[in-house]
Amino acid sequence: MVSTSHTEAEESAFMTDLLSGIDDSFFDAIPSPDRSSKMRKTPSKSPKKPFAVSSLCTSVRASTFADTTHHQQNLSPIRKKAVFQTPRKPKLKHNENRGSEKDSLGSLLEGAEDWDWEDMDSDFMTPKKSVKRTSYSHCHPNDPRPPSTRCTVKEVRVTKDNGLYQKELTVVVESSSQHRRVILQDDWFDVYIRHGDEINIIGTFSNGSTSIDDISRASTSSTPPPATLPSISLTSQPTSGLLILHPDLLITATSLSSTPTCVRKPILATLIHSSSDVTPALVWGNMLHEITQSCLIDWTKGESEWDEREIDQKVDKEVRRGLGDLLRLNVTVDQAKRELKLRAIGLKAFRERYVHDTPKPEAILTNTRSERGQSSLLAISGLHDIEEDIWSPKYGLKGKLDVSVQAIIEDTITNTSRQYTQNAPLRPSESLSVASQTHPTPLELKTGRSTQVMEHRAQTMLYTLLMEERYATPVPSGLLYYTQSDEVVRVPRTMNEMRALIQKRNEMAGYMMRRIPSEKKGQKKEGIKDVEDFLPPTINDTRICGRCYVVNTCMLYRKAVERVRDTSSPISDIYSLKTSHITPTQAEFFKKWEYLISLEEHDLIRFRKELWTMTAKERQSHGRCFADMILDELYRHDISTPQTVSKRESRIHQFTYRFVKANALLGIHNPGDSLLNGHMSVGDAVTVSVEPDLLALVRGFIVSLTPDEVVIGVDHELSLSVIRARRPYLGQDGSPIAFRIDKDELFGGMGRIRENLACLFYADGDTQRLELVVDLRAPRFTEEPSGPLAPEHEAVAKVLKLLNKNQEAAIRKVLSTLDYSLILGMPGTGKTTVIAALILLLVCQGKSVLLTSYTHSAVDTILLKLKHVDFKILRLGNVDKIHPDVYKFTLAALKPATTIEQLENQVMSPPVVATTCLSIDHREAKRGGLDVSLFKRLSEAHPEAVVDLTDQYRMNEDIMLLSNRLIYSDRLRCGSEAVAKRSLRLSNFDFLDRLHDSTTKRCSNHGCWIEHLLNEKCKVVFVDTDDVPARDSRVGDLTQNITEANLVHQVAECLVGCGVAEENIGVITLYRQQIKLLSHRLQDHKGIEILTADRSQGRDKEVIIISMVRSNDSGQVGDLLKDWRRINVSFTRARSKLVIFGSRSTLQAEPLLKEFFELMDSKGWILQLPPNADTIHSSLITPTSTPRKRTVIDLTQDDDSPSPRAPSRSSKKPRRGGVDEGLLKGRPILRDLLNGTS
Repeated sequence: MVSTSHTEAEESAFMTDLLSGIDDSFFDAIPSPDRSSKMRKTPSKSPKKPFAVSSLCTSVRASTFADTTHHQQNLSPIRKKAVFQTPRKPKLKHNENRGSEKDSLGSLLEGAEDWDWEDMDSDFMTPKKSVKRTSYSHCHPNDPRPPSTRCTVKEVRVTKDNGLYQKELTVVVESSSQHRRVILQDDWFDVYIRHGDEINIIGTFSNGSTSIDDISRASTSSTPPPATLPSISLTSQPTSGLLILHPDLLITATSLSSTPTCVRKPILATLIHSSSDVTPALVWGNMLHEITQSCLIDWTKGESEWDEREIDQKVDKEVRRGLGDLLRLNVTVDQAKRELKLRAIGLKAFRERYVHDTPKPEAILTNTRSERGQSSLLAISGLHDIEEDIWSPKYGLKGKLDVSVQAIIEDTITNTSRQYTQNAPLRPSESLSVASQTHPTPLELKTGRSTQVMEHRAQTMLYTLLMEERYATPVPSGLLYYTQSDEVVRVPRTMNEMRALIQKRNEMAGYMMRRIPSEKKGQKKEGIKDVEDFLPPTINDTRICGRCYVVNTCMLYRKAVERVRDTSSPISDIYSLKTSHITPTQAEFFKKWEYLISLEEHDLIRFRKELWTMTAKERQSHGRCFADMILDELYRHDISTPQTVSKRESRIHQFTYRFVKANALLGIHNPGDSLLNGHMSVGDAVTVSVEPDLLALVRGFIVSLTPDEVVIGVDHELSLSVIRARRPYLGQDGSPIAFRIDKDELFGGMGRIRENLACLFYADGDTQRLELVVDLRAPRFTEEPSGPLAPEHEAVAKVLKLLNKNQEAAIRKVLSTLDYSLILGMPGTGKTTVIAALILLLVCQGKSVLLTSYTHSAVDTILLKLKHVDFKILRLGNVDKIHPDVYKFTLAALKPATTIEQLENQVMSPPVVATTCLSIDHREAKRGGLDVSLFKRLSEAHPEAVVDLTDQYRMNEDIMLLSNRLIYSDRLRCGSEAVAKRSLRLSNFDFLDRLHDSTTKRCSNHGCWIEHLLNEKCKVVFVDTDDVPARDSRVGDLTQNITEANLVHQVAECLVGCGVAEENIGVITLYRQQIKLLSHRLQDHKGIEILTADRSQGRDKEVIIISMVRSNDSGQVGDLLKDWRRINVSFTRARSKLVIFGSRSTLQAEPLLKEFFELMDSKGWILQLPPNADTIHSSLITPTSTPRKRTVIDLTQDDDSPSPRAPSRSSKKPRRGGVDEGLLKGRPILRDLLNGTS
C-alpha cells in the first residue's frame, strides 16, 4: 500500500474539527499578553548537552555525517531489555539581554520559580511549620516534568482585559489551603467551570497582583483589596500552562482521540461495555498485536530473528489461543492462519529495517511535520514494556500503550530552511546537518488501513504525555506502525494540538461529572434526584450516526433519558427506527434503573481516587491499602498445580510476587498493624504503586494473605532496577523501595450491567423479556402433565419418586410453563433437590438448561448433586472461586481444543451451562426501588405463577422454631420425625477430660460452659458474652470482636477434638473483618468453612457457630444486624446444633432481635458466660503472634510424644471474607463482585 502522507491543509482541517464548538479561528487567534511574565524569570535557552548513551533521552547535534556515525557506534547494544538512567535537568540562566533595570530585577528573581510562594503570606522569618498534606507534589528537583498544583475552585468571575472577556478563578491549593488566582483567557475562557470543581493547574504560579476590578470594588466599599495572590494566566500561547478539569476522572486516550468527531460517542462507550461486538477486523487486529508483541519480547531475550518459520509458529500459537473468537466469526483454523500470515508478512521487513542498535539508511521515518528538506531515520534499540497501563491523575488521563520502546531518531536537515513543508527539493549549495536523539516512545500498532490517521495521531500524542509522566523524562514524539503499508509515522507532540485535546478532555469530564445527582433544598429523598444533562447533544450527521457503533445506545438514551422529540432533524429517521417501539412506561423503567446504577458507580470513582489523593498510611488507616510493603526478591512461586498454571497463562496473572511489611523485616510485630485488618482479602483486585507518582505499576489480585505478608498475582513484571532508573532518588540511602498495595475498584461490572439492561430496549433486543419484566405481562401456562414423570428414564424416575407432594407439584408447574414459573422455597424445603431433579428431567426431554445464581456456592451446591450424571455440564467462571469437586466441569479441566470443531463440541454440546450473575441490593438506593428483587416484582404481579415448598428436611424442630415463629408464621413443617428429633452426638468424650486436665483455672460452679454447649440436648443456644466481657473494636471503619473470635475458636477446637468432622462445622458472621480474624484463628482447620450469610446459602452444616460481633456500651447494632433476611439465612444453615455468640445487652435494642430474645428466654436457650470465660481453658487460648497455633492434634498427644507436622494445606482455594457495612455500605454490585459472584 502506498505510504499515506498528509498536507498542511489536512492537518489544519483536523485541528478545526478538534476545536469545533470552541473557536473556529483557533490558530489565527492573537494570544493575550502574559501579564504575569513580568514577575517571573524568563530563562534563556541553554544549549542541549549530550548525556550518557544509557540515559532515557539524549540529544546530540553534529555538522557532518561522520560525527553522527561516531555517535551511533556508542549506542547501547541490541537484544538487551533496556534499563535506562534518567538525565539530570540542566540549570537555567536568566536572560542576559534585558536592560539594566530588568537585569537587576532578573538577578533578584534568579531561581524564583523554586521559591516557596506559599510561605510568603506568613512570617517567613519564623521557622516553617509542617503542613498536613493529602496529595502529593509530583516533581522532584531533577524532574523535567512541569509542576502540577491540585486546587478547588472557590470563586469564578468574568472580567474584561483589553476589551476581551476572561475568567478569574480564585482557587484553594488542596495541599496547603492557600489561595491562588487562575486567569483563563483566549480559548480557555470557554471551559465550563463552577464553584467547588477540582482542577489541576499544570505550570508555575507567579506572584500576581491585585486586579483592577478588585481595586474598583475596594474604592466603593470599606473592605480592603485582597492580598496579592500567586497567579497564573492560561492563554493560547505555546508556552502557556494547562488546566485539567475534574482530574480524578481518568479518561482513556482512545476515547479522547475520537472526540473531534463526536464527544457523545466516547461517553456512551464508557457507560456501556459491549462484549458481543466481535468483527473480523477486531479479531485479526488483536491477534496480530499479540504476534508482534511476542516477537519483540523474544527479541529482547536474543531468541528471535522474525523469520518466516518463527512467524508461522507464532501464528499457529495465537490461532489456538483465539479459537473462541474464531468460533464466533464462523472461521476455520486454516482460514485464520492464512489471513494472519498474510497480515504478518511485513513483520520480517520491519525487524530488518527498524529494530537495530543504530538507524539504517532504509529505516525511513515518515513525518508529516518535517521541515523543508528534512528526512528522518529510526532505530528501535530497546524494549521497555508491552501493554503498559499508565494512569495519570495529573492530566486526568489513562491509557494502555501497545509497546513502549527506546527509539533512536536521526534527523537530517538543511541549515537554511525552517519552513514546515515536506518533500521540498534541496539546493546543491545547501549543507546538511544531523540531529540524533534517543528517548523512550510509545509504539502504536495499527493493523488496519490508515483511514483514521487523525484519531491515531491524537491517541499517540496523548500516550507521549502519559509516558513522560511515568518515565520522568522528555518524550517529544510517538510512533505509529501501520502493518498493512509497512509505514512507521512519527507523531511529534505540539502544544497547540495538546491544548486542544486537553480542552476536549475537559469538555468530556464536565459532562461526565453531571452524572452525579444533586439534592436540592427541600427535595424529597425518595425517587430520582435532579440530574443535569450529562450527554452532549447529537451531531445529527446521517452518515456518521448511521455507521456509529454506539448508535443503538445513543438513540436509547436520547429517547428514555433525555426525552427528545425529533421529527425533523437529519437523523430523525434513524431515531424513529431505533426507538419508536419504546413505550413511555418502558422509557421510565430504563431511566430509573440506569440512574440507580450510576449511584454506585459514583462511589467507585470516589474510592479509586484515594490512590492519589491519600498517602498510603492515610488509606491504610481506612483499611483499603497496605503501606510500606517490601518486595521479597527471593520468593519463588509454586506453579505446579493445574489451576495455577491456568492462571499464569492468563493476562491478569503473568507474575507472582510476595510482599512483606517493612516492620516485620525489622522484627516488629504489632497486632494492630496486621494485614488482616481492613477491607482487603484473598481474591480482591489490587494495584501496586510506589509513592508519590508511580501509580498502578502493576495490577492483579491477592493470592494469599497473612498478618505480615501478602502474595499477589499481577499482569506485568516488577523490576526494582527499572524503578530506580526512573526515580533515581528512591533508595539513595540504601533503604529498600517501599510499595503501596491498594484495593482496586471494579468498573467493568457497571458497564456490563448497563449493557444487559439496555439490550432489553434495543429494536433488535429481547422483546419477550421486555414484556415480561418491564411491562409485567402475565406468564402463559399449558395444562400440567398428568401421570408419572419420565417413566422411560429409570434413573430419573427413581429420583423423582423421592420427592414429596409439594416438590412434585413444583416440577409439574415448571413443565407446564411457556414463560416462567416461581418456586418459593423456605429454608430446608429442598429447593436444591427440586432444581437438580428438574435439570435431570429437562435434559431427558432434550432441552438445554442455563443454571445461574448470584453466588458461586449456590451454583456449585446444585452441581454437586449432579456429579455422576451421564450428560455433559459446562461450568463457566473464575476457577479460583469454583468448588474443587466441580472443577471437572470447567473448560480448564478439559484437554485444550486445537480445532474449531473440538472447541464447539466443548462449548456448545453440553445441555447444562452453569454460571453466576450479578445481583442488586443497593442500600443507599432502596428508596428508589432497588430493594425489590425480580422474584418479588414478578410474584407480586402474578401470584398464580408461584409454587410454595413448606416441608423442610434440614433443621431439627428447635432450630426450625426460630424461623417459623419469627419469619414464616408457622407455615414451615419438618418433613419427617427423624428430621424433627435430629441431634449432634459426639464420639470422643475423652477430649473434654484431657481439656480439663490441662486447665489451670477451675470452671464455674455451675459447670463447664463448653460442656454445656456440646451437650446433645443443647440444640439451640445464645451464648451471652456480656460478663466476659467481649467488646467489639474498630479497625479503620471496620468492626471486629477479638474475644468473641477466641470463644468461637475454642468451641470449634472442642467440636473437632470430640470427633465432629471439620466438614460438618460452619462459622458464619456478617462482618468482613471478623471473617479474616476467624480465618486466621482457624487456619489449621481447612475443612471448617468460614462464611458470610450470602455465601452460606447452600452450605448446610451439622453445626453452625454464629459470631454476632456487636458488643458495646452505646448499644450500636449497625445496619447489618438489622437485615433480618441475612440473619435468617445464617440461622437456617444448621441441621443439628446452632450456637450464637453475642452481647444480649447490645443486640436486644434492635426490635427484630428483641422478639428473638423473648423466644429464646421462653425456651431457656440462653447461656450466660462467666467472667473471663475466654481464659478458663488455657490449652485452648490462641497465641497472638505465632507461626502456628496450638491445635487439637497437640492436645491429644502425650507429653512425650513427638510433635506431629502441621496438617497439609488443602487443595481448596483460600477462603474470602464477606462484605462489611463500612466500605461497601450501599454498594451492592461491588459487594457481589468482591464476595465472589462474578
